[in-house]
Amino acid sequence: MSSYGLDVDVGNFDENGNPEPYYMGRMYWAAMGTFIGLAFVFRASAYLLGWIRLRQRSSSRSHSTLSRVYTTCTSLGRSVTYPTPLILQRHPAFFSLPSVGRTLLALLYLGFILALCFYKQPLKTDADWENAGFRTGWLALAQLPVVILLASQRLNIIAFLTGSSSSVSLNFFHRWVARGVVLTASLHWLYMTRGPFNLDSILDDVNQLNSNGIGGWLVLAWLALLSSLRPLRHRFYEIFFANHVASAIVLFIVLLFHTTDYTRLKAHDYIFIALGLYIADVVVRCIIILFVNISLSTERPGLCRFTASVRVLPDLETIIIEIPTAAAGRGIRRYKWKPGQHVAISFPTVGPFTSHPFTVSSLPKDEKMLFVVRVKTGFTRTLLNKTLAASQEIQEDKTEQIEVAAAPGPPVVTATASFPVLVNLPHGGPTRNWNQFETVLAVVSGVGATFGFSVIRDALCQSRVSQVRMIWCVKRYADIGHFEEQLRAVLAEHTERVTNVQQDDEKHLNPAADRHPVPSNLSLHIDIFISDCATEPSTSTSVGSLSEFLNAHADIIHLVASKPTDIRGDIGRVLDQAAGETGVAVCGSASLGAQVKNIVAGLLSGGATNGCWVHSEQFQA
Repeated sequence: MSSYGLDVDVGNFDENGNPEPYYMGRMYWAAMGTFIGLAFVFRASAYLLGWIRLRQRSSSRSHSTLSRVYTTCTSLGRSVTYPTPLILQRHPAFFSLPSVGRTLLALLYLGFILALCFYKQPLKTDADWENAGFRTGWLALAQLPVVILLASQRLNIIAFLTGSSSSVSLNFFHRWVARGVVLTASLHWLYMTRGPFNLDSILDDVNQLNSNGIGGWLVLAWLALLSSLRPLRHRFYEIFFANHVASAIVLFIVLLFHTTDYTRLKAHDYIFIALGLYIADVVVRCIIILFVNISLSTERPGLCRFTASVRVLPDLETIIIEIPTAAAGRGIRRYKWKPGQHVAISFPTVGPFTSHPFTVSSLPKDEKMLFVVRVKTGFTRTLLNKTLAASQEIQEDKTEQIEVAAAPGPPVVTATASFPVLVNLPHGGPTRNWNQFETVLAVVSGVGATFGFSVIRDALCQSRVSQVRMIWCVKRYADIGHFEEQLRAVLAEHTERVTNVQQDDEKHLNPAADRHPVPSNLSLHIDIFISDCATEPSTSTSVGSLSEFLNAHADIIHLVASKPTDIRGDIGRVLDQAAGETGVAVCGSASLGAQVKNIVAGLLSGGATNGCWVHSEQFQA
């Protein structure tokens, strides 16, 4: 038997009982399959508990012994995994530490990879060094399909089995598994050159076919480390994405040439599996786009079934995208989404090869998708400029528009244009039904309210939710006006819910016959914190529909002319008043999500609540 693992017919171990290099790739997949299976079991148990709660007539408080044990264990686990160290968080656009849970998983994964690299691997002879090089090379190849799966949008089997729909979590582990590939590839290069300072061996590699390996390592380091730095991918996302795809294609080509001598060991299998997964995901996405957007109506035949109305608000920093779904013409299927989900939108006449996901702030019963988008660089800036150019209502130059927008009050200047759009199927969003909770709390900042309003509107429609709270941090008073439609919809849902409760009380319904009783103590409170106090008009001089609306509902909507100074106390009071488990939805910057999770973890560790689950979204992943 060859010590290099080039003969796989004798067995998986050599004469000394050491595993052959190719066998470590199989061990890697066996361990990954076991971990994903355990995560699936945990997800299934959580789904079963939610199903039991939905069938119970009472609140979400745990009654059975099994439910109490599960709630206690999950609370302990969340109190450990939720916290995020706040050190080095002053500039989250450049660097921020992940939560304890994600850090532990990332370290566990890297430790597992290193254990596979060093398990029963002597380094006494040149053959041992070369054998170690083959082992780490196999491990690098074995991780490629996992990297592709974590980046897939429609064929993400890992996300389906583990129940992790958050793009932030998936992207985080996608990057760390890729770093694991860099680690094993670096060890592969180190072992094959017999040490870090063997210059003669490195020169020999350059002059031989193994130069493909050196080129592959350089492409891999550029792909997974240098070009994926947070400031670059956030500020230049379109360039980052194009570079990511192109570099990945180059990497696969180089790896195919690098592993040509080992095709009989099926070294190409991992590469072909990764390529197949990526191509299949792209094909499925294209089919879904055709499936969703093709119109079967004789009045509006063609591919672009949907039309988007884009409005530019006076601050020239915010746009509202509205896509009617009821008037979109007859398609192959009716378009639906769940509250809190994202939808990838493409404007063929604005950016034909770009597609961006935005959170839907409306509900399916509104028969339209509504997005409130903060304009940044790239695609959103191009869309704003195209809308301004297409609108006939804007006659002033840019300087005059900014001066008009600076004055407080209702919008004075609005640019509107319509564009054909291609929409993808919705994805992401909370993994649990808000009807499982007695109290729902949304903590959002800025345009994160798009997620927050969809969550609390959905919670108000649930029969078991009795308390709904929202903490919203905005910079200027005018920012509230961007969500005036959503605020009115929330108040309408609340009024309808209270009316239904009163009618049920008058009819004296038999509780035994009502499987889903409506709580009679339904409460709704929205606290809006305005950090720039100078932009808030005084109550005595406020004019316009928004100010009148806010004043008329001052018992529900509370305006606070300052930054939130005691957000821990605000969240603590909500959780203390909850009779059952509380569901918390967070959307904003990474620091806001970390702050809320730290607060919830502290409350859970102190045992002051009946359980709390947090779903966090953030602006940039």
